[in-house]
Amino acid sequence: MLRQLIYRSRATTPMTDEDIRKIVDDSLPFNTAHDITGLLLFDGEFFFQVLEGASDSILLLFEHLKSDARHTNIIKVLDTTIRQREFGKWSLKPFVFNHHNNCYWLPSGLKIRRDSRAFFLLNSFATGQWRNCVSAEYRSKLKRTLFIEERVVDAFPNSEIQFAFQPIVDIKNGVISSLEALLRTPDGAFPDVFLSSLSESERYVFDLKSKAVAIAQGAKLLKPGQALSVNLLPGAITHTSNVAEQLIRYLEAVKLAPEQLIVEVTESEMVKESDAFYTAVDSLRSSGIRLALDDFGAGYAGLSLLADFMPDKIKLDRAITRGIHENGPRQAILQAVFEFANATGSHLIVEGVESFEEWLWLYNVGVQKFQGFLFAKPKLNGVNAINFDTSAFSSTEENDL
Repeated sequence: MLRQLIYRSRATTPMTDEDIRKIVDDSLPFNTAHDITGLLLFDGEFFFQVLEGASDSILLLFEHLKSDARHTNIIKVLDTTIRQREFGKWSLKPFVFNHHNNCYWLPSGLKIRRDSRAFFLLNSFATGQWRNCVSAEYRSKLKRTLFIEERVVDAFPNSEIQFAFQPIVDIKNGVISSLEALLRTPDGAFPDVFLSSLSESERYVFDLKSKAVAIAQGAKLLKPGQALSVNLLPGAITHTSNVAEQLIRYLEAVKLAPEQLIVEVTESEMVKESDAFYTAVDSLRSSGIRLALDDFGAGYAGLSLLADFMPDKIKLDRAITRGIHENGPRQAILQAVFEFANATGSHLIVEGVESFEEWLWLYNVGVQKFQGFLFAKPKLNGVNAINFDTSAFSSTEENDL
């Protein structure tokens, strides 16, 4: 099976024409022996390489290339199977752009289909894209810290449910912006057995009533300027005629303002919602309660849902976050959603941040709010301490960003 893999990387040192020729000379024996074809673009700083061949050979070569000290910031832009080669005449054809010129262009000798994916990506690189990466200088100078002490509350009395809380952090300003309340059993597990025993209508009633516990516990954990996020099924919103009034009563009982509550609705659960849902959403907004679209990117509704729902906050799903520092398609999705959020006044929160490399790439492109194990795991009846200091990662070598 044929595979086409395209990646972008950054030269670790200035490259001369002789250096480029050496890269080609070093590559030709392996490429020829394993029938690998492709081309290499270089603009004086960044490489953009296309590799074609048998899947096993391509993946083996890519793992070897990632360890080559002559480049860093390696981003996989495309990795897909193909029916036929587009660069079958070249074991590795190099093209060096004139980096003294202020513009880029594709070489005149490049003859591939203008409607092919490879041509589009090469043209994108040639016109200045795919150059966003974390430099060693940026990494060494970046100093950000966030130290928060653990907080705990008593378990909610006489209740078969409790809540765990996970912070959403704003590292730029060094604060927790909000806490998300996550439904749990008294021993800290998710109550899936209990929920599965309920009928659909019973689940909606339970879902809304459980927020009284979440809000009561969350009110004891919030600091000034912080908000509380709770998850609510779309059906609980649609099938409760006075959902806004009921939530306001829960808030008033613990002296929280409506603006301190954020209702999170999961994208995948909203696909089948009707006009009644959006009418209820208008009622929530008019009461001062804010709304977030949770797990965006995990469902099937797509961008049209954003236009209809217009959330105050967009929470990008962990499936997009995972390995984003070295994955071109995920980076493109993040940047598209980030641009939409900025254009419409929504706040983007990136979920599932577990590694420093993921956070560093996201922070470098402008993301400000994060949620994930890198900062704190959910804590039953409390909030875990946060001890985040970028200097603790300073000894980590720059790699694959």
